[in-house]
Amino acid sequence: MIYSGEIVVPANTSKAIPISDQVDVVQGVVRKVWVRWRWGSANLCGCKVFRGGFQLWPSSLGEWFPSNVQDVAFDAEYEVTAEPFHFIIRAYNLDDTYDHTLWVGFSLLRGSMVGNLLGMLRVLGGRQDNWQT
Repeated sequence: MIYSGEIVVPANTSKAIPISDQVDVVQGVVRKVWVRWRWGSANLCGCKVFRGGFQLWPSSLGEWFPSNVQDVAFDAEYEVTAEPFHFIIRAYNLDDTYDHTLWVGFSLLRGSMVGNLLGMLRVLGGRQDNWQT
């Protein structure tokens, strides 16, 4: 399932005080992340992805995904197992004239019923040797 959001970043939004918006998701495993800036942002913008107060992507703290003509797309393996069921997108826009639009998407693989039951058995210390997934 793909969860996404489009965020308009106003002109003159600084890195020091970026805007924040959220993309709601469900319980599952993030398998892919996309960041796409609409045409015309000319490397004047950037964004980061957070969850629960921690920067997830880019993985290097303090870094931003810059706006350019190339989409950012990468495989991920990040479990969303508890609240909050959303990602926070923080973005800046140094353009002094135009707002710019950012699209962020997350592909999540939801667990199957059998997988969920096996996970509960693991937590409870039960054995699942005879179970097939």
